[in-house]
Formats: sequence, structure tokens, C-alpha cells
Amino acid sequence: MMYIGLSVMVVGILLLFHMYRKAHTDVIDRQVLSSEFLPASFREINIFFLSDIHRRTLQEETLSKVTDSIDLVIIGGDLIEKGVRMENVKQNITKLKKWGAPVYFIWGNNDYEGDYHELDATLLSLGVHILGNTAANLESAEGEKISILGVDFYHHPEENLKYAYEDATGEFKVLVIHDPAMLQAFSSEQKNAVHLVLSGHTHGGQIRLFGWGPMPKGGLKKDRDTPVFVSEGYGTRLLPLRLGTQAECHVITIKSVK
Repeated sequence: MMYIGLSVMVVGILLLFHMYRKAHTDVIDRQVLSSEFLPASFREINIFFLSDIHRRTLQEETLSKVTDSIDLVIIGGDLIEKGVRMENVKQNITKLKKWGAPVYFIWGNNDYEGDYHELDATLLSLGVHILGNTAANLESAEGEKISILGVDFYHHPEENLKYAYEDATGEFKVLVIHDPAMLQAFSSEQKNAVHLVLSGHTHGGQIRLFGWGPMPKGGLKKDRDTPVFVSEGYGTRLLPLRLGTQAECHVITIKSVK
């Protein structure tokens, strides 16, 4: 019996070590999408997307492996949680500016746990574009546009999306929401008016046993005809452990088929 108990303890320790290592081993996920709505003058755009950083510090070794020409960086919420220092935020944002591309941010639920006024001021001082129920428009040399829309996590998401639409003048629209469950609040017309949804929040369930987890796996899915991409997140929530999911960031390439 003593040997059985010792074996169980050793297996448990090894499993915990594996889960901790899994939570801190970065994966660069690559997605390539084609769209007839992306203006021909853009040809293709490369988006570096990540969400749910929480307490982690971005690994320079990981970012150095992204040799693509990045056109924009999008942070899908939960850049921080309670207790994260603004110095950590500054370091992470500085690293994300390595490509010289504009950086966009939407609020996640955990971003409100700390001093969100200080977070807001810090991001603005670093030149980050905060999309709070607004849209940013990017224009090609030929005058064609794409729009990045951001909708706040809390309260009346359907109404907030209407505000974001008021600013969106691009032919191709990317909607960034922190929680994919927010899609349930949008009408079919609102969903059909965007051409890609980026989200996070779920961590893919973070710890999955025999394929089961408290939240669905991340990845590319569809809501009717609209592609919806859900990241499993860069960091973790509550426990710095993963099983059956991965710590990931993404290079999403969208190609015009015009």
C-alpha cells in the first residue's frame, strides 16, 4: 500500500509539473482566411491577435519567431487582473510595438478588477487605441477602408455594437469582443454585417479532462456565415495550470479574393 501511495504522489507531482509547463509554453497559432469583402487594394492583412494575458509577461523569444509583416495588433481583453502592476503592462505593450504596427485594445472583465482608470491612462500614454464601443478605420493608398470594431464586455452589448457601427466606414469589418457568448445578444443583421469576429475569455476551458472542460475549446468556428475565432488565451485564470489547452497567440492572415 505504501508503494501505491508513493506512486500516486509521484504521478500527481509529474502531472502538476506538466500542467504548469503547458501553461508557460507558448504556441504561435496561424490562421489563413480568404474574403471577398476585403478590398482588393489591401491584398492581404496580417493581424497579431492575443487575449487574456492576465499575470504573464510576453516572452521575447516567442515574439521573435513572428517574422511576418504585421499590419495591426489586437488585444482581446484581460490584459491585467487584480494585483498586476502597470510596469508589467508597459513591458508587454512595448514588446507588442516591435512590428511598428498600431495596437488596439478592448476591455475584458478582469481589466476592471484593478485600477482601470490607471490602465486607461497608461494605454493612452503608450499610444494604444482603445476601442470602447467604437471603431477604427484603416485606409489603403487607393482610399479603400477596413474597420476594427470593439464592444465593451459589460452592459447592453447590442446597443454598444450600434455605437461602434456608427464609426465603421470600412468595406471589411472585424468585430472584437472579449466573451464569445456576447454574440447571443446580437441580431442576425448585426452578425451578418461583420466579416470576422475575434474573441477570447474562455481559455478553452483551461483544464480539460478526457476532452471535457467547463468551456468549449478555442479555434475557428462559424455563427451562420460569419467566421468566429476564439483564442484559448495567453495567460491563465486562478491557477497557472493548463491541461488539454494551450497558451497561444495568433497570426491571422486575411486574403482578398477580389
